[in-house]
Amino acid sequence: LNANQEKNIFKKDMLDVGVLGAMLDLSPKIIIEGDKLFSWYNGVFTENYVAQQVITSGIKKLYYWTSGHQAEIDFIMQTDEYIYPLEVKSGTNLKAKSLKVYKGKYNPKYLCRTSMLNFSKSKMYCDFPLYAISLFPELLL
Repeated sequence: LNANQEKNIFKKDMLDVGVLGAMLDLSPKIIIEGDKLFSWYNGVFTENYVAQQVITSGIKKLYYWTSGHQAEIDFIMQTDEYIYPLEVKSGTNLKAKSLKVYKGKYNPKYLCRTSMLNFSKSKMYCDFPLYAISLFPELLL
């Protein structure tokens, strides 16, 4: 992955969601009560939480993938022998258009998502609950 990265396409993640909230100057009350303003930032906080968890579990490099304006994958990670695409969902909607586009282009062994839903594994998808994302990808093996 490192050899194929484009240096001008990247995402910045804060590895502490508390610092992110402080930088955005969001009141804790807005975050806890989840008003309309916070719903705009919900995905950003969830992605930052996932980045924080997978990095502390041992994956040191996180990549982002985009196919122009057609699709994007929040995280692409590599272990010794596998590359894992991981789509982050802040709620329970698991629409996976981007993962399907990625599969059509690269045909990975696993298509992974994380959300508020429980563990599940089907022929095409592996779903991890957000509370257990620190176990990614070891539960796939």
